[in-house]
Amino acid sequence: MTTRATMVESLQDASGPTRTVVLEAHCGEANPEKRIRSIFGTEEYIPTEDAFLFRVFSDEGDFWVDQLGDRFWSVHSSMPMRKLNPILHEKIERRRDLDWMWLPSGHLENVWPNAVSNRVRTKFHGRDFLTEDDPAQDLTINLAGRDAERLLRHISNDAEYRSAVSFDSVQVSLSDPALGRINEGIDRMGRFAVSGDLEYHFQFVDTVIRRYSRLVKLFETRAIDWSPAAATGGVALTGSPIAIRFSRQIPDLESFASSLFASRQPFRLWGVPELSGEVISVEAVDLHVGHSLRMEIGRQWMRIYIGVGTCGNTIARLVSNLQHRFDSQLEFIDPELQSALELDGEASTHANTLSPSL
Repeated sequence: MTTRATMVESLQDASGPTRTVVLEAHCGEANPEKRIRSIFGTEEYIPTEDAFLFRVFSDEGDFWVDQLGDRFWSVHSSMPMRKLNPILHEKIERRRDLDWMWLPSGHLENVWPNAVSNRVRTKFHGRDFLTEDDPAQDLTINLAGRDAERLLRHISNDAEYRSAVSFDSVQVSLSDPALGRINEGIDRMGRFAVSGDLEYHFQFVDTVIRRYSRLVKLFETRAIDWSPAAATGGVALTGSPIAIRFSRQIPDLESFASSLFASRQPFRLWGVPELSGEVISVEAVDLHVGHSLRMEIGRQWMRIYIGVGTCGNTIARLVSNLQHRFDSQLEFIDPELQSALELDGEASTHANTLSPSL
């Protein structure tokens, strides 16, 4: 009999860290086993006693797919990430119903209440959106040591570099009397590696997912919709544009839009930009789920209009990658969205729930 306990035992018996990758899924099929079958094939998995948990086999090794989160699946394995990542990358690349979890920089910077990092990495590659004379067209920093992010904050105070400091991955050590100890690493594409107590790790992953899910769902509540207005005989408009303010100016609007809507990774957006004065307009298509969205881009701002049913992960992917390629200091005009982007107040709320002591 294969259960969740079997999964935990298998992962604990492995010699190396446990890896977890969170995927965002838009499978139309409601049956969990049919979802797995459509992605991995009929002979590549076995079900377990848990209707949402499956053991999947590959030439490189086996891994566990947990669909309990419905929209956000957790993939657990003892395989090195260099082996697990290509398997998942291939599935995501050829399907429109799967995507990575695109964590904003603030979700990594504030990954756990009062956590002190022991390793931090920042990556910024602005060559597609910035001019060659920009002082921080490319910036990669790897820091190890207690409270490693302090140097990044120092660099962020420099006007020439603050727009290029975006958290790409962090590693923290946590201890809790009830949950044990973990040494947890996480990057912005929702890939985790942990040594220590697995139950604590699962709590950690669930917390990151819950915060990210809230941001994605907030985007979706801004969807534009029209409904009949009985009193006037007209229509009532609901929703609002998602407005972003940049901390720096776009040097070349046409070049910026050409790179953004080129159907390439990581943005996965296609469209034909139209320039009118100092504003770019485009009817774009998200190649993840095929939904359309309208965008307007000025020198220092962007407005996004999504329709009902459009996936909020599209906006999360856009924002996370703009933070790493154009402006790490971008902000939402909407205070609720900005708070969810930075996790303002979220860490203290969760601290009251699990009370980790470091």
